[in-house]
Amino acid sequence: MRFLLSVLLSLCLGSTAFAAGGGGGGGGGSSDSGTAAANRFLTFFNRGDTEAEDAEAEEEDDPRSFTLPSVVTPLADENGRLTGFAFVLIRVRVAQGRNVWSIQENTHYSLDALVRSAHRIDLSTENGRELNEDRAIEVWSAVMNEMHGVGSIENLEIRSYDLRFLQR
Repeated sequence: MRFLLSVLLSLCLGSTAFAAGGGGGGGGGSSDSGTAAANRFLTFFNRGDTEAEDAEAEEEDDPRSFTLPSVVTPLADENGRLTGFAFVLIRVRVAQGRNVWSIQENTHYSLDALVRSAHRIDLSTENGRELNEDRAIEVWSAVMNEMHGVGSIENLEIRSYDLRFLQR
């Protein structure tokens, strides 16, 4: 009887852990199925019917767009003194008629070129406390188009960035 009770409780508790995103991992393989199940489970209870969320979901489903890993960008004040770093997430939209897979497969080269350009060209505001988004998009678009061919990148968008300042 105790054995049956312990099996029943472990099944009940194990299924809720799986639905919440736990209960997996290890093995070195992809454990995205547990995360996807948790996202579907949480999305069911956290429904938001706003137009902005619908537009963002539509952008995420765009087959010609992908998000680059974080681009580490130094921030400096008007004297050139390092004040901190911005970790920037960039969404890239490839132009119509270009090979999306080729560009996406070379993401590591693109990321390297973007980080190098951010260290070569100052992309921070005058006081060194913010990222100059317009300047960053201008510079990074030019770098991406130079790498993959003129007109290959339709749009480059800064999704978000996290600022980390140095202690003084």
